[in-house]
Amino acid sequence: MPAERHRLVPCASHRGVPRRLLILAAAALPGLAPAQKWPAQPVRIIVPYTAGGGSDNIARALGTELSRELGQPVVVDNRPGASAMLGAEMVARAAPDGYTLLMADMPHTITPSLYKTPYDALKDFTPVALIGSSPLVLAVNPNFKPQSVKQFVALAKAQPGRLNLASGGTGTATHLAGELFKQQTGTFITHIPYKGSGQAIADVVAGHTESMFASAPTVIPHIRSGALRALATTSAQRSPALPQVPTLGESGVRGLTVLHWFGLLGPAGLPSGIQTTLHDAVARAMATPTLQAKLQSLGLELTPRTAAEFGAQMETDAARWARVVKERNIKAD
Repeated sequence: MPAERHRLVPCASHRGVPRRLLILAAAALPGLAPAQKWPAQPVRIIVPYTAGGGSDNIARALGTELSRELGQPVVVDNRPGASAMLGAEMVARAAPDGYTLLMADMPHTITPSLYKTPYDALKDFTPVALIGSSPLVLAVNPNFKPQSVKQFVALAKAQPGRLNLASGGTGTATHLAGELFKQQTGTFITHIPYKGSGQAIADVVAGHTESMFASAPTVIPHIRSGALRALATTSAQRSPALPQVPTLGESGVRGLTVLHWFGLLGPAGLPSGIQTTLHDAVARAMATPTLQAKLQSLGLELTPRTAAEFGAQMETDAARWARVVKERNIKAD
């Protein structure tokens, strides 16, 4: 029996089922498959500081809720070093695919005025989401005699150079807030820089130094335990986390408002679709009562903004701190 010959059926290329089948078959080919839905793998948040600090605590609290929103694990990766430039450079050099993000904070806009950074703090990043901001707190050792900012200023003027202000390092937000304070009050207070806010706070607690401006998320646990005493905050209104503590404005120091913001950045060139997906996922995560309570307990005031508004704030801050560094002739260590 002769072998059966297979009939070749003409394809109706302009109408009918065969054309639709060809389209579906072509879409199934590996090289022609549609783009995968983002995210298709874990998302990494680079924290450019050591574990246990304000940025780290915020990143971990956010990451837990964000992983639920994205349906993928969110991994927090601490990469401290070089005044936070090490972690920032990793993100600036990462592929703009949304899988590597930076937990940035306000000092990200200070660093370029003090160091030759291996990246452009504005142009090499894409703003994703502003998480929130917190005031700095003028905290003192409990045994420090002045009980108010007015008494602190009076003593500093009576004994120029004797009092000291610790900071997390030259050029940090904690340092520049102190410089603004001295400028506004006309006082000479000795600056004592440390390699990180944790060490600076520990020495204020121990009484080796007398005072410092510290970010609320970092210092609030010490204030609540009684290890430190708060004299004032740098916000325009009293902080909900420290309602009993007056602002510097209430204490007679006008025009000194400093808010330490925290937010997520991606590399430059991040596709707008991924940027929007991330921004919206962060917004949903921050709307959950669990995350709100956690961040507010750290002294963070949630400040939802569009990505464009976040970027504009970064530009404003960079210009402001560049002026302060120049006017106060601040040099990097």
